[in-house]
Amino acid sequence: MSAEFVAVQVDPDTYGRSGDIIKHVEGVKKQYDTKEKLEFYAQVMGDGTDNIHFGKWGGVDSSQPGAYGRASEQMSDWMFALGRELVPHRTHATDFTYVDLGSGTGAAAIRLTEMHPFISKVSCLNLCDEQNDLARKRAADLHLGERIDVLTGTYEEAPFSENQFDLSFSQDAFVHAFSKLKAFSEAFRITKPQGAFIFCDLMCGDGRDVSEEELATFAATNMVNDWLSPEQNVAACEQAGWVDVTFINLTDDIRISFQLMLRKVEHIIEQGGDGIDSVLLTTYKENLASRITQVDRGVFKWGVVHGKKPMEPIV
Repeated sequence: MSAEFVAVQVDPDTYGRSGDIIKHVEGVKKQYDTKEKLEFYAQVMGDGTDNIHFGKWGGVDSSQPGAYGRASEQMSDWMFALGRELVPHRTHATDFTYVDLGSGTGAAAIRLTEMHPFISKVSCLNLCDEQNDLARKRAADLHLGERIDVLTGTYEEAPFSENQFDLSFSQDAFVHAFSKLKAFSEAFRITKPQGAFIFCDLMCGDGRDVSEEELATFAATNMVNDWLSPEQNVAACEQAGWVDVTFINLTDDIRISFQLMLRKVEHIIEQGGDGIDSVLLTTYKENLASRITQVDRGVFKWGVVHGKKPMEPIV
């Protein structure tokens, strides 16, 4: 999984808020894990790379070629640095470990492992087979296979031991959690005492003129089963056991991401589609224009939540 946010308006037997976890998982896979979708995301969000996360735009000129890719990388770098700051006792560690939950194509993990020799092991947990194959191949090509594990599975049933990682990390993936509390609890279980948790994601907004029906419609058509506001995400993290939980509002950044994505889709359409299905492109063009308006109206927010795991359980 990863940064995509709009389910294609087809196949109602798959897409939609079903309340059925098996059906939900299959819908998420169909949203991401096809060659056509991978190509689309690479062109629109990754500037031809595998990094398909939303970006942090400070200091990035969105008019320049490759801007989206740089903003995406900047977001990964900034989040990882912030996560490291939350575990100061591991500042000088040369055996730092972390898990990327919902790692998509593994682009963030591969980049961070290349940059930081102190990372001894990163585990990428992701639902989609095609994305995972890409991640394994790229890690092997860069001779990072011994430091990067790629596993197929869900972050709500993480195949890891208790207290395994210094940091649990996720970009734009928990929006698809069947249960946020379950996902946050699993992250807590697999993180070491005094470790940290950091994720960015789309969250439910609170605009004045936004109806409950509109919020429910967005959730139902975008594989969002558990649609929580920032405050509710913070509360769910605290219920899972995390302490010092904080939300950082970066909604202005996602507006820029949507704007640039829309320009890219329009350019691809003008160029004849570049091998991407015309119905898919038209759907995304319409939905992206709507997303920009919805940001302004407060239909959703985007930002970072982070917290720490205490040394001893809180009684």
